[in-house]
Amino acid sequence: MRILVTGASGFIGAALCRELLARGHAVRAAVRRPSSPAGRPTGLNEILVADLASELDRDALVDGMEVVVPLAAIAHRTAGEAETRRVNAAATIRLAASAAGRARRFVFVSSVKVHGEDSGDGAYAESDPTRPQDAYGRSKLEAERALAEMAARSGMELVLIRPPLVYGPAVKANFLRLLRWIDAGLPLPLAGVRNRRSLIGLDNLVDAIARCVEHPEARGPLLVADDENVSTPELLSRTARALERPTRLARAPLWLLRSAAAIAGRSDEIHGLTGSLVVDSSRARRLLGWRPRRTLDEGLVETARWYRGAR
Repeated sequence: MRILVTGASGFIGAALCRELLARGHAVRAAVRRPSSPAGRPTGLNEILVADLASELDRDALVDGMEVVVPLAAIAHRTAGEAETRRVNAAATIRLAASAAGRARRFVFVSSVKVHGEDSGDGAYAESDPTRPQDAYGRSKLEAERALAEMAARSGMELVLIRPPLVYGPAVKANFLRLLRWIDAGLPLPLAGVRNRRSLIGLDNLVDAIARCVEHPEARGPLLVADDENVSTPELLSRTARALERPTRLARAPLWLLRSAAAIAGRSDEIHGLTGSLVVDSSRARRLLGWRPRRTLDEGLVETARWYRGAR
């Protein structure tokens, strides 16, 4: 198929382009700056787009494409709500308006954060209420709702993928900080945390996205995750083992961790380390016949190998 991927030079976008090319698809990649000839996959058609939220010829960008996968997004909290909405919601909606009537399918990678930040003792399912708690989650939900209305009017097929935290080679933000903490040998006061978290490896996510591009029955919201849900102490221990570093976990009261984080303005980060967020990916597995192709440990070893090389 002929597929447009925006944000194609990013963490997920670059891996997805390689996966789609390996599956024999023709990929048009919207990038902010050209990749080096040595690093560009054979057959990738790069289109330079400095800012997808600015004025540009979106009709020409999507012309001739059968499937559109928009991955250009802002995930970090320092951008502010207005800028996050401009990139994650407004730009995606305008791209979909050009795709409607041209492309057959629109595959939007949203986030489990549209449901909230804490699944409690259960697991989020696609039918659960949407209660985003931060600018990123709100921007993704805004885009989801507008895309659903547009798809209903135009008949364009719409797939909404809601992953949890993604890890893998070239990872950034919170997971990269976690790697640095462990590598530095810093003691982490999280031994007493009793939670459960779903994650998804980059390789598993791009496989799920590719499956949503190809599968004739792919529709609607889909939660995807690795096979295992782990506690934060277990994740730290297994990541340390992948890095071939000692695990340095100390025990501290949860109230003290949260109080210290609030004083430092990092309440969101400590909640991500101490709260539970589990997803039920049974619908994706049943509808698409999808299963994660790498285990958590395999994904962590691959991530550690990249980290050591980058370091």
